[in-house]
Amino acid sequence: MQRRRATTRQVWEGPRAGAETALVLGVLRRRATLDAVLTAHSSRKLPLLKPDTLAALRVALFEMLFFADTPSHAIVHAAVERTKEAGRFKDVGFVNAVLRGVVRGSRRMPAREAGDPRRTVLRDRDDTAVVFDRFCFPDPAADPEAFLAARGSTPPWLAARRLAELGFERALACLELQASTPPTHVRVAPGRVEDVRRALNEASLPWSDGPSDAMLTLPPEVRASDLFAAAGAWIVVQDAVASQVAPFLAPAPGARVLDYCAAPGGKATHLAQLVGPEGSVTAHDAKPDRLEKVAENAARLGLAHLRCGPPEGTYDAVLVDAPCSNTGVLARRPEARWRVRAKHLPGMAERQLAILRAAAEHVAAGGRLVYSTCSLEPEENGGVVRAFVGKRPDFTLEEARTVHPDEGGGDGGFMARFTRSAPRVSS
Repeated sequence: MQRRRATTRQVWEGPRAGAETALVLGVLRRRATLDAVLTAHSSRKLPLLKPDTLAALRVALFEMLFFADTPSHAIVHAAVERTKEAGRFKDVGFVNAVLRGVVRGSRRMPAREAGDPRRTVLRDRDDTAVVFDRFCFPDPAADPEAFLAARGSTPPWLAARRLAELGFERALACLELQASTPPTHVRVAPGRVEDVRRALNEASLPWSDGPSDAMLTLPPEVRASDLFAAAGAWIVVQDAVASQVAPFLAPAPGARVLDYCAAPGGKATHLAQLVGPEGSVTAHDAKPDRLEKVAENAARLGLAHLRCGPPEGTYDAVLVDAPCSNTGVLARRPEARWRVRAKHLPGMAERQLAILRAAAEHVAAGGRLVYSTCSLEPEENGGVVRAFVGKRPDFTLEEARTVHPDEGGGDGGFMARFTRSAPRVSS
C-alpha cells in the first residue's frame, strides 16, 4: 500500500483471503479519512511514522470504523502484534495508545443523529455513523475543499474539481460513494435473467435487481469464483455506467463492429450480443497479450462471432473505450485516487486523442463512432471531443453524456457519439 505509482494488482499479487483483500482495498479507499482521524488522536506527525507502523494504524482504524464488528480490544491487540512482527518494538506503546484513544473517544449511533460533520464518519455497511469526542475534519463552511478531501478521502485537487462542478452537497455524496465498498453488478446475457436468478438462488448467493433490466447486483462479499461457478455461461461482471456504452453505440443487428481498446472484453461481448450471430465484432488492443482475456470471455459466453485481432478495413460502428485516469470509478480502482495527479491529465488527453484519431480511420461512411472513458475530467472528455471534431469535419457529434457516481450507482464515466458523413459525390 505504500508503493507509489503502482496499481492494486501490481502490489497485491497472489491468492488472498476475501477479508484480507477487503481490508487492503478499503484502506486504499478511505486513506485520507483514516489519516484525518489518526492525526486528531496522535501525538506524532503521521509523515514521520515508519510505513509499517502507519499501516498497522490504518488497517486497525479501518476495521473499527468501516469493516468488522470485531470487538475493539481484539482489533487493537492485532495491531500491536502486527507492529511487533514488523520489528517496530519502539512503536508498540504508541500504536496501543492511539487506538485505545480512538475507542474511548468515539461511539456509534444512527446516521440521522450524528450531528457535527467535523466529528462524524458515516459507515457504508449500515445506516450508522461513528461520532468522535473531538474535531477530526476541517470546518466545511470555512474550508469546503479540505473537508471534502478528508471526508471523501480524495486528493485536494480532485475535491476542488468536484466542488466547482457539482456544488458541496452533491460533491460530498459522490465522493462518499466513491470511498465506499462497491457492490458487484453483473450484466446478464439476453433472455437469461430468470436462469441466472434461479442459478444464484440454488447456489445460495444473495442478489437484487440491478440498475437496468438486464443486470443483477450482488453484495461485495460474494466471491467471483462462486458467482462464475453458479452462472458463468450467462454473465459478465460490469459496472452500471460501463454497461451503458455498447447500447449508446447502438449497432444494428448484423452490423460489423470494431472495439478498438477491447481488453478485458466486457464491452466487446456486449456488442457481440447486440449485433447477434449474423454480425461480427473485432476486438483490438494495443497490447495483443491482453486479448487472451477477451477470447476467454467470448468462449465462455458462446460468442463465436467475436474475434480478436487487428482491424481490417472499415466498420459500421467503432468503439473507443480509451485508457484514462479512472476518476469515475475510484471505488473499483482505489489506487487511482493516489496515483493520478492533475499534471498527468494533459498527457493522457493527448494519448486519448491519438487513439481516437487512429480508430476513426476504420469508421465506414455513414457509420458511428463512440468515444468513452471512466473519467470525470474535462481534459479527457469534452477536451478530447472538441479537439477531434476540430480536425475532422467529416465527423458530427450527435450526443455527449457525463454520468456522475450519484447517477451511476457509485460509478461515473463519459461517452460521446459521432457519425461519419458520406463522401460528397461531384456532379
